[in-house]
Amino acid sequence: MIGDKNMAFNMYGGQFINAKDSATVNATQNNGISADGLDGIIKGIMDNLSDLNEEDADSIRDIVDMAKDELEKPEPGVSRLKNCLALIAPMFTIANGIPTLADNLQKLVDYIAPFIK
Repeated sequence: MIGDKNMAFNMYGGQFINAKDSATVNATQNNGISADGLDGIIKGIMDNLSDLNEEDADSIRDIVDMAKDELEKPEPGVSRLKNCLALIAPMFTIANGIPTLADNLQKLVDYIAPFIK
């Protein structure tokens, strides 16, 4: 309660900052998730698709694009991200013999995991 006025706030994740009397607030929120990190992972995957046949490379590219599109939304859909994980799983067999590709696929799985918990 502020003064004689009642205020109610509904928050779903995120951060609330209240300043009064013309105060300035500088804040940084870190959820442990970096967009630059996602871009690096995706670049690592895309840079290693040349050793695959075109069909397998296209499959991985499509899944990675779907995951990236979902992760860039303000509130990524849990069911879509779970679907991405299910589609990524068989790609590890395709990536067998290309350690950098397999490593970056695992990094993508690890990046997605916090969004579905």
